[in-house]
Amino acid sequence: MTTENERYSFRRLMKSLESCFCTKELRETSKAKFRQAVQGHEESLEDWADRVLTLATPAFVDLP
Repeated sequence: MTTENERYSFRRLMKSLESCFCTKELRETSKAKFRQAVQGHEESLEDWADRVLTLATPAFVDLP
């Protein structure tokens, strides 16, 4: 992905890795975000369900 003498910033390296592996964060990070999620005071049940599903999808990729 890089040449021998080319220097990459952390951000550029992460973007390059994301494009290679199609992920933005570690599964453990996704699981932690899922476990810590709580419904907001003004958040509707439907919005909460959508957000939980969005958090669960990258955290538990092996589940159907």
